[in-house]
Amino acid sequence: MFKFNLFIILICSSIILLQPAYAIITVVSGDKQVMKLETNSENIVFKVIDEQGNPNTKETVKFQLTNPFGDTIVLQGLTNYRAEPNNDGEVITNLQNPTVIGNYIVIAKLETDVTQLANAVVIVQSLDDKPIDGDQPPIIDIPVETSANLSLISGDKQTVKAGFDSEDIIFQVTDEQGNPVTGQTVKFQLQDSTGTITTLQGLTTYESQPDADGRVKTSMQATGDIGNYTIIAKLAGNAVQAVNANIIITAGLVSIFKVVAGNNQTIFTGESSANISFQLIDAFNNNIPAEIVNFQVITPDGSLMDNGITTAASDINGIVITRLEPVKIKGNYIIKAILASDISRTIQATVQVVMAVPILPSLGFGTFINEQSELINNNSIFNGGIAVNDTNFSQETIVNTSDSVVIEGFITVADEHIGDRADIILLASYNPLNNPELFFMVGSGQNIQLWNGDLNNLIAYEAIANLEKTQFIPIYDGKLSDVGIWKVYFGYRLENGTIVFNGNQSINCLVEN
Repeated sequence: MFKFNLFIILICSSIILLQPAYAIITVVSGDKQVMKLETNSENIVFKVIDEQGNPNTKETVKFQLTNPFGDTIVLQGLTNYRAEPNNDGEVITNLQNPTVIGNYIVIAKLETDVTQLANAVVIVQSLDDKPIDGDQPPIIDIPVETSANLSLISGDKQTVKAGFDSEDIIFQVTDEQGNPVTGQTVKFQLQDSTGTITTLQGLTTYESQPDADGRVKTSMQATGDIGNYTIIAKLAGNAVQAVNANIIITAGLVSIFKVVAGNNQTIFTGESSANISFQLIDAFNNNIPAEIVNFQVITPDGSLMDNGITTAASDINGIVITRLEPVKIKGNYIIKAILASDISRTIQATVQVVMAVPILPSLGFGTFINEQSELINNNSIFNGGIAVNDTNFSQETIVNTSDSVVIEGFITVADEHIGDRADIILLASYNPLNNPELFFMVGSGQNIQLWNGDLNNLIAYEAIANLEKTQFIPIYDGKLSDVGIWKVYFGYRLENGTIVFNGNQSINCLVEN
């Protein structure tokens, strides 16, 4: 009983889906300034710092502008839309020539993590000599420092699988003493993983009045797009009071479980197989990382290998890899992959193990027999021989009827025939001493028949769907009891009738008592 081992390449046993934030951004100056129409604001300065509060100069900061109507303005209205921090970690922009009065919000975000953001409010008033347009939104009556506070109660930093709704995200409105406030309106926005703010899409609620406890809630609707999302809650009419909650959408449940590489390979005894790769994909075509897969190996006799179940986790591309370690028994081995979260979901790959090819004597180049029965040399190469009582292989030898012999052949297929459908052909000539020579052809299952010399009557030893570059042929294993001279021929026959065989040199043996 041989002991078999399955070697597992564990690409990723623990997948980190979200890198920790090593930089945060804050407002330094220019917040809550008051300016006139059609002028430029004073500098609005933000600062990027690391976890220890030191300046971070490696992050890029992007700016957005929200006008008094609540619209996000892209690449317009600011003097700067993208900046690299200076040695103090600071970046600067200005509100440029506004033509509408009201409260403007300047939003600064880290390019590498859009959930890291800071806001500054600029209040634009009318010019003394210019009347207020009645169609323009008025400046907010309540002061920027409002007595109502908005805070996040629960639902932040959820991790949700694609295709599922999030849990409720709950905010609370309170006064300066912490008492619940009703009568305020809270509006919600959703910012996707690219930093784009969507309107009236993706949330269950977009506007709400606090209940008796001052609480409002919303939730994120199911999506198939993975990434980091931000739910922004704002007090209506007060741009300063805004609170964010973060939602991480990860790959959904396994929809596709398939073999992507390494199936139906053929190896020799004593060799490891090539990698066998399986992939897991959800219903939205997202690769699924960190999914646990168990593996079993079923041997040619149908039993499980005695090494038990081995386990691996899929990598960021949803790939999990294994391979078959060297075995000594030939046959078809089944590598069975089982989804740990649902053991009814399985997929399998097959590895065919054949006896290792020994060093066989050269039989020269192969010979074609074309449709006109003409012999033509070609670039196929034949090796083969006979081994007596576990000795080395010889092209020609003398054996006794009591000896154990092994006869094997090996073909390096002509390049133009690789991938073609073909039949393996096996012939033997037998010349009893002082008697006429006889020819035998061998079919599948060692079905031996006399051959009359007609090429059209040759039977197939084995059918090959696709010829590989090399073909190993185990010809005979046993004893030869018939005294005389034996010559062995082998090769392949293409669908067009062309036969390629060891016509330059046969495998020969003289059998004696």
